[in-house]
Amino acid sequence: MNPNIPLRCLLYVGRAYEQLIDKKACYRTTLVKIPTPEFYTFYNGKKDQPIEQELTLSDAFINPKRSNSVELKVKVININSNKTHEILKKCEVLREYSQFIDTVRKYADEANAIKKAIRECIEHGILSDYLKRKGSEVENMLIAEYSYEEDIQVKQQEAEQQGRKQGLILSGKIFQMVKRNPNLTDEQIAVEIGCEEEEVESTRKMFGI
Repeated sequence: MNPNIPLRCLLYVGRAYEQLIDKKACYRTTLVKIPTPEFYTFYNGKKDQPIEQELTLSDAFINPKRSNSVELKVKVININSNKTHEILKKCEVLREYSQFIDTVRKYADEANAIKKAIRECIEHGILSDYLKRKGSEVENMLIAEYSYEEDIQVKQQEAEQQGRKQGLILSGKIFQMVKRNPNLTDEQIAVEIGCEEEEVESTRKMFGI
């Protein structure tokens, strides 16, 4: 779940109002009426999330207060089939979309997974009319999406590996300094190496020094 959805919605609604309202209207002496906004997002990711939750813009504020001059709330609805949100009973399109995503995931480890999912859904009447007309576009979109997710995962793995490598290097430096200067305090070692005292303490415990 992307925690920046409220911020994105704030930017979207600002641009929408700019398109809807004459710029000069803001300077009138009479009140300018504007459409009442409501913010929703549908979640169908793989990570387990509540069936429904609310994200707020104020969560991103550097200095949050109990009441803020600007607030924006986004209702997040989990449309994964296993959550069976009430909206899936009321909206056939969303229900079939959720079923389609489940089918794509079922074939995820196979070659031509998306083509197989599209074919199966058409055969079972799941978004069949749309997939018959837009199947190739849907396939291209999902291929791009999966490539993006894989790219993000690779970058995360690389960052974790780099972090572990840097952690080992730092632990080595601390170990060597403690061995050379056993009377130095954690604070002195941290200042000398340029790290946090907690990292020095953690290394001492790890090596028993």
